Amino acid sequence: MKLLLKVNSERARKRYAPSAPAATATTRRINQNTSTVNTSVFQKLSTSSKLLLLLIVVVIIVAVVIIYIQIQQSNKQQPGPIVFGNTYEHGTFPNLGNGHLVIDREQWGASELSKTLTVPLKHPIPYVIITHIGVQSKPCETVYKCSIKMRTIQDSAIAEKNLPDIQANFYVGDDGNIYVGRGWDYANTYANDTLAVTFMGDYGRYEPSQKQLEAAQYLLSYAIANKYIDLGYKLVAQNQTKVSKSPGANVYRHIKKWPHFYPCGIGDNRRCGVELNMPDVWDGKM
Repeated sequence: MKLLLKVNSERARKRYAPSAPAATATTRRINQNTSTVNTSVFQKLSTSSKLLLLLIVVVIIVAVVIIYIQIQQSNKQQPGPIVFGNTYEHGTFPNLGNGHLVIDREQWGASELSKTLTVPLKHPIPYVIITHIGVQSKPCETVYKCSIKMRTIQDSAIAEKNLPDIQANFYVGDDGNIYVGRGWDYANTYANDTLAVTFMGDYGRYEPSQKQLEAAQYLLSYAIANKYIDLGYKLVAQNQTKVSKSPGANVYRHIKKWPHFYPCGIGDNRRCGVELNMPDVWDGKM
């Protein structure tokens, strides 16, 4: 009996012995499949995260570019009417409007060796006198050339004519810019109670450019707006105040059509400045 039980026990052990390795192999396959699934999910999540991050970066860059473009467009000045005001900042040129710049004395290289001006110019100024350089002077068309011309005029005024400084209050270049001579506060060399504006060239020979004529008008408009000249100022040419060809026939033809032109000294009209007791001939040496 014991022998029979032993035999049966051996048979049973042999029968069920292979089941253990099979179970182990199955377990290994399950574990491997689970690991494969987990690795695949991680990879998918990692790729998605990268795509999401890339998308966020692209959106941010596009937003920054759009904001930058909008700021640049808002900063652009739209063309419009004359804009007056103190637009001067250090290192820049004041703008009278429509691109007409005011080139200050320091910027065109004025000599500081000139004698100190002493005759003040009271505001508002009742007269504006228009002159030109004449003597076959060719109009200057750039800031560089006009600055050289301004220095030449000043040197001639001081060294040859024994004047304290350049003659006129302002000069108009063919480049469409205004060059400061004696400025707003000091009398010119022609007459007290006048603002002298000189066209830089010989306008008996040359035609003034449209931008040059416009620059002079912008200067006068600026002067009215800032109360430098009288609201009802009188505009005259130098040839109305003395025997002279200035400001040249080609400039004179234009200014006769401007508002405020005053026909004093022409024909039977009384002389210019008589109501202010100004001299018969405007030819001062100040």
